[in-house]
Amino acid sequence: MVAGMELRHLRYFVAVAEELNFTRAAARMRVAQPALSSQIKDLEYELQTPLFERGRAGVQLTRAGKALFQRARGILVQLAEAANEARTAAGVITGSLVLGYPSGLHLNYLRPLISAFRRAQPKVQFDFFHALPAQQLKALREGRIDLAFVTLPAPLEGLDHLAIWRIPFKVVLPQRHPLAKRPAFELHDLRNEDFVFCTRESRPEFYDEFFRQCANAGFRPRVVKEVGGYPTNMLGLIAMGVGVAVLPHFERAERITGIVWRPLTKPKLWVDFALVWRRPAASRVLEQFAAAAQAQFPPPPEEEGWGT
Repeated sequence: MVAGMELRHLRYFVAVAEELNFTRAAARMRVAQPALSSQIKDLEYELQTPLFERGRAGVQLTRAGKALFQRARGILVQLAEAANEARTAAGVITGSLVLGYPSGLHLNYLRPLISAFRRAQPKVQFDFFHALPAQQLKALREGRIDLAFVTLPAPLEGLDHLAIWRIPFKVVLPQRHPLAKRPAFELHDLRNEDFVFCTRESRPEFYDEFFRQCANAGFRPRVVKEVGGYPTNMLGLIAMGVGVAVLPHFERAERITGIVWRPLTKPKLWVDFALVWRRPAASRVLEQFAAAAQAQFPPPPEEEGWGT
């Protein structure tokens, strides 16, 4: 490194380069924004070149900044790996895991695994990244998180994964709906109903597959309200009587008042959730956590499912 350049300069620089926002980078590094900006200015003075362009469009890397970013991130990764290898050789596993998750319901499902791992490896620090599956996988490939918790199928080229959770789809209706007392449904039973559904932009696989299944059942769903984000965002609208839906059945979601869940008997549909990580595993900590997950969760049966 250039004389006078310190590791904290590189860490702050990489944080700003990844976030392209000084406020978010400061929050991520747990420092005040003026202190972070001062460190970046010191680094630019040391290198005698600007690293960021600050304008109305936001923060962008300069040509010099882009060159430094690749090297700086590699240096920090190598240093972290070296430190972890030294601790592992001494019999101590330390480090950190940044875990992506799509909603609090999903993260709560992983709580027993995380708690057990923390007891076994108390020096490992966890951080969490809330995002939809596509955003998680992007962050994973960019090295901003270590693990993603996503629905299958997903584009997993160059990645390893472990399917750990299978969720059946059920029909969700307002509690006062005329059909709410029916014990179960086939999909074509809903052909005359108004639907609450996700936007195609937010969940393209889920959207396209649902319309395909409805076509197989002989109808096109009449969607009266679309909602972005995760499918469980629809539950409040269903409770208000806006329409019905077919959604993954999370047991804890049954506590939401004003809705009822009923089995979907034909076709039988489900979705698998998986932990995903880069190949090869980026650290000894990640290897240990993946092994713990494999030990705790038996793989789902080899059957065709419906990915969301």
